[in-house]
Amino acid sequence: MKESQEDMVRKRRRLSAQDKYQIFLEATMAKATGNGNVSEVLRRWGIHASDLTRIRKSVEEAAIGAFKARRSRKPKIDYGQYEQLKGEKKRLEDTVLEQAAELALLKKKDRSA
Repeated sequence: MKESQEDMVRKRRRLSAQDKYQIFLEATMAKATGNGNVSEVLRRWGIHASDLTRIRKSVEEAAIGAFKARRSRKPKIDYGQYEQLKGEKKRLEDTVLEQAAELALLKKKDRSA
């Protein structure tokens, strides 16, 4: 009993991201609870163990990437704006020093009178 060439050629199955995540969850739960078998999950979805290994690796990399991403609370400004604010700070510091010197002179005059 020979199968035709069309029957022997298997079409590549495309799984969506949701399907892959569902496979990952089912396989993880089957392994964790012990009441199910990972091979049953693989058979049900029609995939090989190497596919599950690849899915697990992708999930692990994505999770690590999500945890590595630093979320800063500080607002980000561009370099030009930083330089402008730095100049403004310097100008204000100079003004404060100048006013402090004037105030000291005025107090000296007030005492001598």
